[in-house]
Amino acid sequence: LLTWSVVERKRSRFTMGAEASKPGVAHAFVKLGKDGVAASDAAFWNTVLSGNTPTYAAIPADSIRKAIKEVPQNVGLLARMAVGKLAKAAEGKGNMPQVEQEGVLAAASLLSRLLPIMYESEHEHHLVETIFWKGEMPGAAGGEAAIPLAPGLMDSALVLMFRVGFTVASEPERSAGWNGGITASMLKGSPKSLDMARVEILKLILISCSQTLFVTPDEYKATENKWLSYYTTRTPAQAELLMQSLCAVIFSYDPVGLGIPYASSMGPDKKESVVDLAVQTLIVFLDYVIPGKGSSTTGAGSGVATAQVLDSVKLAKPEANTANAFRNALRSLSAEDDFSVVFEGLCRLLNNPHQANNTLLPSSMKQISCFQELLILFWKLIDENKEFLSYILRAGDINELVVPMLYFMYEGRKDPSKIGLIHICTFILLLLSGERNFCVNLNASFNKKLPVDLPPFTGNHADLLYIVIHKLMTDGPNKLDTLYDCFLTTMSNVSPYIKTFCMPAAQRATSLFEMFATKQRLFRNEHNPRYLVFALEVFNNIIQYQYEGNPHFIYQILRRKKVFADLQEIIEGGGQEELAAAQKAADADESQLKYKPTAEWVKSWAEGLPLQPCMRLMQHLLPQLEQFCTTGNVNDETIVVDFLKTTTMVGLLPVPHPILIRKYQQNEFTSLWFTTYIWGVLYLRNQTPPYFDAAHIRLFTISYVDA
Repeated sequence: LLTWSVVERKRSRFTMGAEASKPGVAHAFVKLGKDGVAASDAAFWNTVLSGNTPTYAAIPADSIRKAIKEVPQNVGLLARMAVGKLAKAAEGKGNMPQVEQEGVLAAASLLSRLLPIMYESEHEHHLVETIFWKGEMPGAAGGEAAIPLAPGLMDSALVLMFRVGFTVASEPERSAGWNGGITASMLKGSPKSLDMARVEILKLILISCSQTLFVTPDEYKATENKWLSYYTTRTPAQAELLMQSLCAVIFSYDPVGLGIPYASSMGPDKKESVVDLAVQTLIVFLDYVIPGKGSSTTGAGSGVATAQVLDSVKLAKPEANTANAFRNALRSLSAEDDFSVVFEGLCRLLNNPHQANNTLLPSSMKQISCFQELLILFWKLIDENKEFLSYILRAGDINELVVPMLYFMYEGRKDPSKIGLIHICTFILLLLSGERNFCVNLNASFNKKLPVDLPPFTGNHADLLYIVIHKLMTDGPNKLDTLYDCFLTTMSNVSPYIKTFCMPAAQRATSLFEMFATKQRLFRNEHNPRYLVFALEVFNNIIQYQYEGNPHFIYQILRRKKVFADLQEIIEGGGQEELAAAQKAADADESQLKYKPTAEWVKSWAEGLPLQPCMRLMQHLLPQLEQFCTTGNVNDETIVVDFLKTTTMVGLLPVPHPILIRKYQQNEFTSLWFTTYIWGVLYLRNQTPPYFDAAHIRLFTISYVDA
């Protein structure tokens, strides 16, 4: 079963600079945690609401916790004052005065600081429910009118996302979306003066949704996140406008610009902060399913076995999810101009990390940090919008996305904190491998130089795929064994369409077969026979569909004649000797209590092994090859491969089997995994300043490694 925990690198304590020193705000917060403050004390509340992000980040979390526990009425008034400032600004028209802008930014920053700390113990004090949803003030006299703050906060934030002179430059941009929408965003950007406001409002929206972090997985499945339910049930027009805006800033972003070395070191890039928050907000919205109103899923349990995400039947188009307006907006995207901007943006941004690590001058190119969020968004796009998937496989060079994913996987195996990154790349490749056009495109030559220790080879993108998967399965962390099903399924799915594999790729594919076919390994784990079937399917697809172009692969299969002979022995003899040894080992090892091999278990898989094409190959070709090598005293692989190019198996093989493609099938396990993965990424990416306290996170566990 696949479980999820976040691995965080130990870091030095975050400290604020000189701009954080606003003693008036700090002193006001001290008073907030001690004494009752009257709503009419305008001077006090004006002081509290005069800070900024660094100011509020510098307020110790414990002082806010103290106020929540001892004087909750102050916290209620503080929230009401801040939301009121946002609501007043949202009602305004025309350009917003500078003083009002500063007040709105302060209120948004304050709420972004306050909400996560309130969420920490919401399951104990229910203060968020009381103040933000019921509209009641703790300790207030009976009869006072209830004013729920949450709808006002969210409505105000959504309006302020499109306030002229604050977050958009003009009335047309307010109507079309940030930067004019997806297609227009490549022609015009937005003034830098708008970036600060966009960052603070987006941050407030994202953090207001973060209550998910503070519930257990079981609670998440059973309860509703009211904030996300409210955001994701806006009108179709609102959802489309916001999605167009977020996609516009994400996919038009160019971290390199004119390509001047070290240009990014000249100052902070606020545009990148907007992009980070835009993609984070969008994937949170797209991921959310209101309990009881989402698409139906199957299965039960507390994890995800990768066998459960595979389906031998074609994947049906996702049902309409009328509950989530953003999913519907994503599915409604159909303009090819939009698709082109999105695809080119994904290619530009996802290739940036390996390009930035492959420069002549060290660290001379800016490197983005939001690649995990972008991969999640790419996943959502191809999973929800089949028109977009069809477009990128027909009109785009999909290998421009395959290469960075394989790079992330190859490098990620060395870093415990990147296990989730490997998973998301694997799931994307598995989904893509179910599409014929994707598999055919892998035949394109691979000519790039990646900053990794790949073995030298001359070949295509399928060769790169096989080499990377082999490395992950033989030199990756143990936690990746839950992905073996997906790795081998992807290899099997693409194999019928690959015209030729190079020798290094063929060697590695056949070595995986040998790894699972050895008698000791085969009986060690109940899943290994299944892995063996996938490896044999790869061989059979190549023998029956791509024989002429794959002499390297045929040669590597023939070299494993002893492995095939041993398998035949097991099938014919029931593996009695190996079975007895495995049973004895299971009795001695208490960790194997859940799995103890039996004769019935051996029979269940041994009779179904698809060995016939390989055995026919051995029967016909092996005598010819051995005679050729003996007669000519040949011991050079190149000469052997040249000989195999002259051979044929036409008329000697069984009738070709239909090409079997296993496709990704989502269920409740994978849905929960994606949710926890998304929030794990967001937790790690919002630590400077730290918005979420690890000690109070309940959605997943957090472990630490040395930086």
